[in-house]
Amino acid sequence: MRTATTLLAAALALAISGCGQKAGAADGGKAASLDFDKAVAGEITTSSPLSFSDGSRYQLYSMQLKDKQAVSLKLVGSLSGAISVFRDDGTLVTRGERSEDSGLEVTFRADGAGRYRIAVNGDDADAYGPYRLQATEVVPYDGKPLANGGQIVDLLAGQRQEYTLQVDKPGLYQINLTSNAFDTVLDLKGANVEEEDDDGGSSTNSRLSLMLDSGTYKLGVRALDDEGSGQFRLDVKNTALAADVVAADGTTLAVGANVQALLSREDGERRFVLNVPQAGSVRIDALSDQVDTTLRLTGGTINLEDDDGGNGTNARLQANLPAGRYQLLVASLEESQAVVQVRVSAGSGESLSVRDAASADSDVAVAAPADVDAN
Repeated sequence: MRTATTLLAAALALAISGCGQKAGAADGGKAASLDFDKAVAGEITTSSPLSFSDGSRYQLYSMQLKDKQAVSLKLVGSLSGAISVFRDDGTLVTRGERSEDSGLEVTFRADGAGRYRIAVNGDDADAYGPYRLQATEVVPYDGKPLANGGQIVDLLAGQRQEYTLQVDKPGLYQINLTSNAFDTVLDLKGANVEEEDDDGGSSTNSRLSLMLDSGTYKLGVRALDDEGSGQFRLDVKNTALAADVVAADGTTLAVGANVQALLSREDGERRFVLNVPQAGSVRIDALSDQVDTTLRLTGGTINLEDDDGGNGTNARLQANLPAGRYQLLVASLEESQAVVQVRVSAGSGESLSVRDAASADSDVAVAAPADVDAN
């Protein structure tokens, strides 16, 4: 963010009054009222007030807030611009600058009751265009622990904040930390588990996916390098596992198999043996709504790999295979633990469970699924 934006308060005072008065005291009634959940449309033009700090143009809005009231401001439209928030005495509270091809969201908590001024300005002297500005009140987190899953929407005020997750149902838990306001970092501690993630989710968001035993865990939320603040969302989801989930390497699959696999926590992989009793066309799908899946099939002269050949981020391999036994590697691109549905098909053949896969070839043993554990 450019230094010029940090001087916006002084620039507003100069632009409006031509002297060294503070911004809030100088603009009188020229700031339009901004109310919660009522978007206002505006446009930065050559007739908009001029900021002498960098030559950009701006528009002012005013809000009456209670002490500690949390507010989210969202700016959308074609304007490449910024939002700055001031107390009524002109003190800068927070600011944010829009990145290319994305909206801008700035969240803050009122430091004392009174009037606050919101300035929307172009990010340089040549920035003009229409925009929409909306203010939403952020309902603070009630402090109750998350029980086996749920969602928290809260405001990061600066340093690391901690939340409690109570697990009564052991299983695979996926924890997502998302924010449009800062680069997130998520950590989890408790019951001999200590994990941290920065960008395992989408964009700069964080994600942890791992088996958790019963117990109490602490979830930590912070901004990367402790630089950033604003609204965030913490989602915890418990995924039900099939009774015969494959949680160990070496299970044999036949054409027609449809199994649920638990990828390893250490490397996000699971290895199978694929038995093809007759030459023909074989399709392998790795399906998951938790991770970006990958597939690799090797054996003899065959060496095939795929990342996103299926729908979305699901992997798919399809090839004419000679009869034989192959090594099949199912993995997550994120190298994280997750549940993946593995399907092996030929045309419209019927699906078989892992316990029935040996019927395709009586000479090939099927490894019994191992007990699910945290590994």
